[in-house]
Amino acid sequence: MFTDHRHHPGLTQEAHRALPLVSNTDLTAAKNRALGITRRPNPNALAFGSHFHTAVLEPGQYQRTTQRIPWAQIEDLAAAVRRQRFCRDLLYRGHAEQTHTATHEATGLTVKVRPDLMITSPKTGRVVLVDFKTTSCPDYASFCATIEKYDYDRQAALYVDLLGAARFIIIGVQKKAPFEVWQFEVAEAPGLIEQGRKKYERLLKAILQQQGHPITQATPCSPMQAQPHAFSRV
Repeated sequence: MFTDHRHHPGLTQEAHRALPLVSNTDLTAAKNRALGITRRPNPNALAFGSHFHTAVLEPGQYQRTTQRIPWAQIEDLAAAVRRQRFCRDLLYRGHAEQTHTATHEATGLTVKVRPDLMITSPKTGRVVLVDFKTTSCPDYASFCATIEKYDYDRQAALYVDLLGAARFIIIGVQKKAPFEVWQFEVAEAPGLIEQGRKKYERLLKAILQQQGHPITQATPCSPMQAQPHAFSRV
């Protein structure tokens, strides 16, 4: 399904975004083009999400800026995450914001992913991926309904397949008080990974067709500092 898996340690978020490879965001753009949707992402929402992830995953690098976003809310959400023992354990054992690339065999396209957290068992090599999502949902049932609506199943399948992961855990963090924190195990939901896989496979083929190329094997990319399958142990 994916070949030539490479780990790019030390790559910054900006450098990751600059890599001319296919991302999950590109899959969303391809879907929107197919549906005739021209809606653009809200820059304030993107900034909020970026700073929230920094506050949770890399608190040493978090700091307020002059951007007009609700900093106190971001800090409340990050504190809510860290109050959960399960989340603290994941954050302690996981490696945050690491870029990985691999070639999709069926299309030859090279794909890039950057999981929020990646945990590799030192004994078995079993890989667990964790993704944090902020949500306006009032309860857990409503949050679960967004998994398919926002194509989190597609993201999970793409990351699981590229990284050979056994689990993909979504942590939903409520944006408003009481700032509840919810856990959703994608792989445990019958058929959800398979559904997400069909979504990303179809969109990768659509991207290839939009580029005007036949479906053939691609030349593996070699971005800076590429290292073959170099997972860190915990």
